[in-house]
Amino acid sequence: MCKMKAPKIPAPPPLPMIAAPDNVEALAQADQEAMLRRRRRGAAANVLTGPSGIPATPTMGGVAA
Repeated sequence: MCKMKAPKIPAPPPLPMIAAPDNVEALAQADQEAMLRRRRRGAAANVLTGPSGIPATPTMGGVAA
């Protein structure tokens, strides 16, 4: 038997409100983010698979010595 009282722990704060799944603004933002990810992915692929590859000079398209 323990004579010490258990410490009072306050209740956790309420969870933040989550947007509804049919939120038009959130869906539009998600579509824009997906479009930007596709563009960045395409740009990276063009650099990596292009004829010059990854530049070895400080300037893009410069001639490596």
